[in-house]
Amino acid sequence: MKKYNFLFFAVILFVGCNNVNTTAVSNNLDEGKGSVAKNSAVAPESIFNLTDTFQTQKKNNIVLASLSGKPTVVGMIFTNCGYACPHLTADMKNIAAKLKGNREKVNFALVSFDTDRDNPEQLQKFASMMDLDKDWILLHGNEQAVRTLSVLLNLQFDKDAEGNFSHSNLISVLDKNGMLVYQKEGLDADHVETVEKINELLK
Repeated sequence: MKKYNFLFFAVILFVGCNNVNTTAVSNNLDEGKGSVAKNSAVAPESIFNLTDTFQTQKKNNIVLASLSGKPTVVGMIFTNCGYACPHLTADMKNIAAKLKGNREKVNFALVSFDTDRDNPEQLQKFASMMDLDKDWILLHGNEQAVRTLSVLLNLQFDKDAEGNFSHSNLISVLDKNGMLVYQKEGLDADHVETVEKINELLK
């Protein structure tokens, strides 16, 4: 999308040259104690260097570096989406189920595109509707934070006149240091390789 080219090239200096494997091209947060998990070992191109504050469905303020120490599976959605976003969330639930005993060693995060409507209360409703357990992390951020994260994840979205979104259906896997290592696009996709990649990161 041409109107986002400037932002893309500004952010690409931050991203660097990620070595991303792509087929289509209880979390450990101490949420009661604030937002920042310090990690001096984070590489310059890590997504965890994004310093914007997000708010969880539990109304806790965090930065993405709070997810460090575990691989993280990320999807971007909006809760008023009638089809794609529930399917994408279901795909992530299937990935979590296939991890079996390794599930608790992995973060699962959903980040909303909808900065106006998807406040923590709405995200909590969506979590309940999708039967997501307490370890799932649903995040609301400001427009700059959401747009920057989408660029770092190579994910496109656009808002229409009704306040809804057209967007890529992309599941991303970050390693424990926030490096983007794998992505898969599409709904109801075969995520055997996604699970294999996550298990490799846990070795």
